[in-house]
Amino acid sequence: MRRATFFAFAVLLPACIETDVNPKDDATGGPLIDTAPPDCPPHIPDCEDTEEPIDTQVIDTEVPDPEDCAVELAPAGSVSVAEVCEGAAPTPVTDPWQVKIEWTGSRDNTYHMGLIANLTDDDGDGDVDETDTPDVVYISTNGRLVVLDGATGAEHWSAMGYQAYAVGAVADVDSDGVTDILTVTQVGEIVALDASGARMWTSTVPSTGLFDILTVADLDGDGDPEVLSNEYVLNGQDGSLIWSPPANLSIPYHGPIAGDFDLDGDQEVIIQDTVYDSDGTLLWSASIKGIIGHWSAVLNYDDDDEAEIVMIAGGKYTLYEHDGVEIFKVSAGTEQPGAPCVGDFDGDGEAEIAWASTFSFNAYELNGSEIWSASIDDTSGLAGCSAYDLDGDGRLEILFTDHRAFYIFDGATGAVRFTNTDHRSDTIFEYPTVADVDNDGSAEIVIASSESGAALDGITVFGHDGDGWPKSGTTWHAHDFAVTNINPDGSVPKNPEPSWIKHNVFRARPAVDDLATADLSIHFTEHCVASCEGDGLVRIALQAQNIGAKPSKSPTPWALYSIDETVSLITTGTLPEIAAGEKPEGWEVVITATQFGRGGLMVVIDDDGTGLGKNEECVEDNNIDYLYDVPCGW
Repeated sequence: MRRATFFAFAVLLPACIETDVNPKDDATGGPLIDTAPPDCPPHIPDCEDTEEPIDTQVIDTEVPDPEDCAVELAPAGSVSVAEVCEGAAPTPVTDPWQVKIEWTGSRDNTYHMGLIANLTDDDGDGDVDETDTPDVVYISTNGRLVVLDGATGAEHWSAMGYQAYAVGAVADVDSDGVTDILTVTQVGEIVALDASGARMWTSTVPSTGLFDILTVADLDGDGDPEVLSNEYVLNGQDGSLIWSPPANLSIPYHGPIAGDFDLDGDQEVIIQDTVYDSDGTLLWSASIKGIIGHWSAVLNYDDDDEAEIVMIAGGKYTLYEHDGVEIFKVSAGTEQPGAPCVGDFDGDGEAEIAWASTFSFNAYELNGSEIWSASIDDTSGLAGCSAYDLDGDGRLEILFTDHRAFYIFDGATGAVRFTNTDHRSDTIFEYPTVADVDNDGSAEIVIASSESGAALDGITVFGHDGDGWPKSGTTWHAHDFAVTNINPDGSVPKNPEPSWIKHNVFRARPAVDDLATADLSIHFTEHCVASCEGDGLVRIALQAQNIGAKPSKSPTPWALYSIDETVSLITTGTLPEIAAGEKPEGWEVVITATQFGRGGLMVVIDDDGTGLGKNEECVEDNNIDYLYDVPCGW
């Protein structure tokens, strides 16, 4: 995102452009205007004169008959994507296992994984967005909901009365553009809170279990997200019940997952051992049933685009087609597994899967063959795992915390790359989360500890001693994290890009976490003048394009300025999302003749008129176009 718009432009005089001589010109045909450059507007402090204009359009300025004044809009089409915008794999990190503690001792011990989102306006620009410092959200063992600054661990706010054993989610549940907090109270109410902690709604049906896990998805793609728990699907606008599973919810310890597994346009829901359609219709049930814990992951195993679903339960690893057809089943792990993580652990271009089972941590090929196992101690809980490429070699490391240590395992071999034995936890189903929590361009790891008197207290953030770990996203919204299911800004996509197609990770970040960027530009394509009188109309045709490898954000602002002794704002507007490699049909802007500056016009994309934009672009200095042709010889 551009924090401010900085322009370097030249004000070329109409005498420098081939035009017809206008009666208002002097005897030599030169325009009667001041040739001094304009002053910069307040939000463009560094603009300078240059010898040549940038992206200048030279357009015939002959004034037509008023009745004939019309502009033709440029048609939509495709453009080539700039290679520089496609992102690149991270480079190897020097001394990647030189790890430091960024901060710890947050306030209280916790069983709750650290959720990460932007909830506070840290840069004071009036917006809460991805340029602000991320915040860490958790519930302490004594029921305190806490929001911490991701860079320092300082507390923003906290409130008592929440369920220590539940796992919440952070997402824009009411589609108002601001991330909200979803959690469970100590009396079993699912609640939505705004970023300040004020309650937005309370569910009309109470949770009957202590160990709820929440997530958010727009199941029917109508723009209104739903809140999913272990027992219910709720309306994200008001918390009212939409449907609840008809199946017997007898398995302790599981969490909901949503995704359009069959690619029919609506998302399906996994609750416990059963898959439901978006409206609650039971589609199929698994051939295995957990005793203590039943966990799933969504991935791509074969050559078709539909998802495959892994279920880990009852000492079995079972893989299903999206429609419930069992592909295979193998004995693996124990009857008390943790939630699995999925990613390319060995750099072979194919995903693998890993999970914890009491005294062993296991890594498997997706075909069910064991790769390696390591000794751990998770006798009381069902701790999950996560993964990220910390050393930049294209292979994901696996992150795990048990009763007595925090581990970074080599994904390919199981070798311990780093361990911290100051961690202590009784464990439930928390796992380490990975995000750039201080927004410094290097990933950090957030872990939860729950044993009083231990050296690590509550939330602890680990980072590379040198900030060398590759750049990652800045958020981690839910227990069923799959990169694409909730957008980085907390918005909930109507039709999320299938994670198993784009990244094939689950509870993990890819080695390249969508480093592709947009690259927007805007152009004057045509203009005409209906009258040179002061209130005469000037019609201007504009067109935008995106030569980047990522869609632009919606809405993206644009601003039109007049160039005179000063640069003055005329009008602003917004554009919907522009897909990568596309230019939508142009549009028309109408101004008056007196608004046309004596030095011409300037249009800027990703500028709301104050210099602020919404898009992080691979090239930030090509967002401007100029129209120096001055009608009527001003």
